[in-house]
Amino acid sequence: MASFTKEDYGKLISEELSAYLRKHATKHDRAKVSEITGVGPSTVRNVVYRTHTMTESSSKAIEQLILIAINNCKSEIEKASVAKNALSLLVAS
Repeated sequence: MASFTKEDYGKLISEELSAYLRKHATKHDRAKVSEITGVGPSTVRNVVYRTHTMTESSSKAIEQLILIAINNCKSEIEKASVAKNALSLLVAS
């Protein structure tokens, strides 16, 4: 799991992490993380969109959101593989 340190608190998350989380985690994922961690949904969104700095509390939510984003990426890869195979069969016939 992504381990944030005290040095990360009070800073914005990186632009790269923000972009990944915006692309690979939905508002429903952020809501789920909010329920799991007790961090408000607007706080999670604001940290992801870099309008608020990360705190020790919000770091737990971001760590959970990273795990969800990883699973979402895996799911998209699997779907893309199935589509690639199906399309390849169409071209081959």
